[in-house]
Amino acid sequence: MTSRNSKKTICPSCKSESTLRNSRARNTKERIIKAITWFELYRCKKCGWRGWRTNIVLEQRAIKKIIIYTLLMIIAAFVVYNLLKLVV
Repeated sequence: MTSRNSKKTICPSCKSESTLRNSRARNTKERIIKAITWFELYRCKKCGWRGWRTNIVLEQRAIKKIIIYTLLMIIAAFVVYNLLKLVV
């Protein structure tokens, strides 16, 4: 359902390949973001760009499953709501 992001090695600024490396969090805000999300800090060796990139990419079949399960939850909530309305 998920895979490693193979595009994370391409710099979004200069578009060069295999120049990104992990960068350390500089302050508390960056440490918190890094700890609670799937984002990592990167720096480009070539141009000096520094920013956030996700390290996980959803595959197409995973997105389809998320949409299907969301629709099923909405339908189930609608059915339960209408059943409760009939009972009360």
